[in-house]
Amino acid sequence: MAKQPGSLSLPKLLPNIFTTIGLCSGLTGIRFALEKEWENAVLCILVAACFDMIDGLSARLLKAFSRFGAELDSLADTISFGVAPSIITYLYIREPIKLVEEDFLLEWYWMPILLFAACNAFRLARFNVMHLGESETKSTKSYFTGVPAPAAAGLLLMPLGFDFILARFGQDSFLSNYPTCIVAWVALVSVLMISRLPTFSFRNVRFNVARNKAMLVLLAVCLGVAVFMKEKLIFL
Repeated sequence: MAKQPGSLSLPKLLPNIFTTIGLCSGLTGIRFALEKEWENAVLCILVAACFDMIDGLSARLLKAFSRFGAELDSLADTISFGVAPSIITYLYIREPIKLVEEDFLLEWYWMPILLFAACNAFRLARFNVMHLGESETKSTKSYFTGVPAPAAAGLLLMPLGFDFILARFGQDSFLSNYPTCIVAWVALVSVLMISRLPTFSFRNVRFNVARNKAMLVLLAVCLGVAVFMKEKLIFL
């Protein structure tokens, strides 16, 4: 049967599949946060960041650029690196605040969380508008304007990671003792996202890999992510 015009082969669909996996990972992070499994929640965001890297890598290796893929990637980034980290952070700092019976502070702490999610959406919208007229296969800049969404999500969750390290050594939680510190940190990261700060980009890194070997490269990268996850079945 002849191939229909505009139909997509599996290699062309792979970047979108990786994007969808990253989206599911970000949403799963919210689920773990609701169940107070904080380390798994943060791990889900890290996995989403890995698949965000893989979908871009696969698009370049397989020359599978599409407008649909670009829009899907932005929507997935908004959820995985905007909404999910915001909710995880808020739920995490809510616990120590409730212990000291200062629930009124939660209303104020919610404001920077909203700011982060909004700035994430603004940054991704600006990125799409700035690159609307560019070629789908080549970018004219070797840097991002403002901190990228995955990096901002990592910065937002850094205090939680610091708390995890302290807990491993039997030390008191930093955020439990100084929960207000997260307010300034969230605001700072939010501003960095919508700033004009040049941030290094891998977009112009070229890969001279034959198409028939690209699948093997992607398989190796995916296996690396699996090892990083330490065989945790985070979607179950």
